[in-house]
Amino acid sequence: MRNSAVFVPHFPWDREWYEPFQVFRHRLVAALDTVLETAEADPDFRFTVDGQMAAIEDYLETRPENRERIIALVSEGRLAIGPWLILLDEFLCSGETIVRNPQMGWEAAEKLGGAMSIGYLPDMFGHIAQMPQILARAGIEHAALWRGVPGSVASHAFRWRAPDGSEVRTEFLFDGYDNGLDVLLVPDRIRRALGEYAQMTAERWGGDPVLAMAGTDHNAPDPRLAAWLRHASSSERAITVTTLEEYIRKHVRDEVSAVVTGELRSHVRGNILPGVLSVRLGLEQRMAAAERTIDHTERMNALWSRRDDSPFLSRLAQDHRVDGA
Repeated sequence: MRNSAVFVPHFPWDREWYEPFQVFRHRLVAALDTVLETAEADPDFRFTVDGQMAAIEDYLETRPENRERIIALVSEGRLAIGPWLILLDEFLCSGETIVRNPQMGWEAAEKLGGAMSIGYLPDMFGHIAQMPQILARAGIEHAALWRGVPGSVASHAFRWRAPDGSEVRTEFLFDGYDNGLDVLLVPDRIRRALGEYAQMTAERWGGDPVLAMAGTDHNAPDPRLAAWLRHASSSERAITVTTLEEYIRKHVRDEVSAVVTGELRSHVRGNILPGVLSVRLGLEQRMAAAERTIDHTERMNALWSRRDDSPFLSRLAQDHRVDGA
């Protein structure tokens, strides 16, 4: 495995950032059209959406006729979707919101062939201490992320431990989620560029294959990617194209010695952009108020639904009964 490499075609997608939502959706539709056409034309092609089902739902609102095409590719294991509904900033929402996010994402993905069983968190600005616990309780054993990992992690993977002791094996995208792009800059020199990159990062991989994340923000991979990699593959260094889940399930060892406990908030390998915590403050305050309102309402509803079993609640209902209600 030491002399092999795995490329994961993908893109991270912002639903709204430096352009309005509908502008980004227009670009999303064009990008996913390309992904579907490429996958259907080339059996070796695989693609990993960035973990959020919202992007797939945005696409299908515009291209509902392509629903069955997506289901077919997901069912074949050639298109990886989910498990999140959205990629959230973990420090700007409540714990209940974080827990429900994968629940809703998983349900949406199941309707389209099934969710990727990887806690893919490609570009969050740091990570909460309880995330391994949330993933483990959802039955997810692996995570993959970039920002926030401390400098003590010297390999491409570590065991991430929550305060309650829950753990997930975590793939550390130490060179970012676009580390394969430089290797692809000159298609007829991929073999040489890959060899140089593998040599530079050899201490990270140990006996595992090189993981080359082949994608960047808001762009579909070149339709010729799988053909380029077939040409570059050799007996000296075999190249495989997979989804992120395939890479983790089939190409890496289970034993990981490094352990990180709690929050991931280090800037060592990637800026976690703490300034975002104060961006759009008014909107964030309204979101927090809405979360608290729903949370309190649901708690009261849970208590009220058992009022026949509670003398206190029965008296409360009697005291506040409105005539004619």
